[in-house]
Amino acid sequence: MTAHTQRRRTLVVGALAATLVAATVGLAAPQTASAATTSDEGWLRVGHLSPDTKGVDVELSSLSGGKTVFELDDVTYGQVSKYQELPVGTYVLSMRASDAPDSTPVISTDVTVDGGDASTVVAYGKNSDLKTTAFTDDLQQPGDGKAKLRLVQAATTAKKVDVSTSEGTAVAEGAAFGTATKYATVDAGKWTLDVSGSGQEGTAKVDLAGNTVSTLFVLDDSKGDLTVVPVTDAAATAATPSGGVQTGGGGAAADRPMTEAIHAAIAALRSLSR
Repeated sequence: MTAHTQRRRTLVVGALAATLVAATVGLAAPQTASAATTSDEGWLRVGHLSPDTKGVDVELSSLSGGKTVFELDDVTYGQVSKYQELPVGTYVLSMRASDAPDSTPVISTDVTVDGGDASTVVAYGKNSDLKTTAFTDDLQQPGDGKAKLRLVQAATTAKKVDVSTSEGTAVAEGAAFGTATKYATVDAGKWTLDVSGSGQEGTAKVDLAGNTVSTLFVLDDSKGDLTVVPVTDAAATAATPSGGVQTGGGGAAADRPMTEAIHAAIAALRSLSR
């Protein structure tokens, strides 16, 4: 394996109605909110949330000098990377079509890494109006028996969405497209979530482990409805907490078995980007 290849990591894709899992391979992730305590380092991860944008190669380079910091190959819809520890500074994030690596980037934007902070940078929206935004992540864990979560609304078929438990407890109300809700602390355990907006509906089952922090990404599914893709941001039980949900593809395939349901969900999400 060449040094260039070793720099690259296969991203992990979210699954429809999947249980939250912690991946132990790929880019390093902070174990707790205090992991990046020095003033000269921060954390960054990247997500591809544009349903009609084909697979892209992601490159992050320093604004000063243009040195490549890390690269990700063939990132497809619904994939969220694990966190990368980076020196404080400003970087250029570029995404190019995987089948045309020398083409003009489909999107290029500056991102800033602040000392001790974690951020999630996503590309979202339709390809004809692709946008990027950076969300500040709060990885302070809530303690045993509790789970902390927020919602990122990236479904293009709904301007606003509501998410509630099957018992009727509201998780998010009127979450606008391209925004993230505030974090909420809930009891750990298995939840059935109902999501609705602009006449679209969806259901997802998630298992929120105790003392974890998670982001629920609302995305389009292959039928034009809504789905919730859960991603573990920080977990006390993992040596390297997950920044994304594991898939059966790439270098992560041999580490954990995948269920048929997760494989089917991945296929459904990927069909949107073809």
